Amino acid sequence: MATAMLLPESVGDWVRQEAPVSYDRETIFDYINGAGEVYRSYAFRDVQVARYEKTDDGTVTVELFDMGSTEDAFGVFSFAREQEAEGIGSAYERKGSILCFWQDRFYLCVAAEQGTPDPEGVLEEVARGISQVLPAPADRPTLVTILPPEGLVPFSDRFFHTHQSLNYHYYLVRENVLNLTQETSAVLALYQPGPSYLLVIEYEDEGDAASAVYGFREQYLLGSSEAETVTTPDGKLVSSHQHDRFVVVVLDAASESAAEDLRQAAVENLRQLLR
Repeated sequence: MATAMLLPESVGDWVRQEAPVSYDRETIFDYINGAGEVYRSYAFRDVQVARYEKTDDGTVTVELFDMGSTEDAFGVFSFAREQEAEGIGSAYERKGSILCFWQDRFYLCVAAEQGTPDPEGVLEEVARGISQVLPAPADRPTLVTILPPEGLVPFSDRFFHTHQSLNYHYYLVRENVLNLTQETSAVLALYQPGPSYLLVIEYEDEGDAASAVYGFREQYLLGSSEAETVTTPDGKLVSSHQHDRFVVVVLDAASESAAEDLRQAAVENLRQLLR
C-alpha cells in the first residue's frame, strides 16, 4: 500500500484538511532542512504530511515517514530519544506538543499546534487512530539484542549505518576508520559505571569485518593492530574484537577489566546469535 493511503481521511472526529503532501529523498530538504540528512542516512523513501482538524479541539500535523525497513524505522526513532513508552506502535515518545512512534517500517510524528486544548490527549488519540491502519508492530533490530543488559543505560541505544551518524552520537575521528557505509549496521549504547560506550557493527562478510578492525587499530589506536585492549595517547581505554562478520568496540572504559568484561559479554551474545 502506498504511504499516502495510510493517512486516512478521518481519525475519529479528526478530519484531514487536504491530500497529504509528499517529499522523497531528493525533496526532503524542501520540508526539513538540516535534519533531512538524518533520514537520508537510513533507507528513507518518503514522508507524507497532512493536517487534521476537529471542531473546537484545534489542529494537528501528522508526518508519516516510510523508512524502508523495520530496522531503520527503529533507527530513526532511537536517534535522539530520551525515553519511551508502550501502548502506541512498537514504542512511542512524547516531548511537549509532539508525539512520535515507530511501527513496522514507519516512523510517525503528531504535532499539536499552539492553542490546541488538552494537547497530550489529542496527540495520543490521533497517534493511536493512525497506528490502527498501519501494519502490525515489528521487533527491534536483532543487532540491538546483542547489547548486554548489565550496566546498560536505559534508552541509550542508537541504531544506525554511517560514519557520520557514529560521529553524531560519539565523535571518533574525522576519517571513516571503521569503514561504515549504508550497507553496514551498527548499534551504540552507553554503559555505567564509566561512562563507557559499546559499539557493535555488522558487516556484509567476515573479510570486511577483519579489514575494519585492522584499520581501526592502525589508524585510531596508532598501530596497535594486535592488542585487543589498549590505552590511547589521551588516556582512554579502548577494546576491540572481531567475531565472524561483526566488530565489537568498547570506548572510554573505566578500567581494562571493565573493557574486557563488556566486550566479552557482547561477543558471547554474538556466539549465541550465530548458533
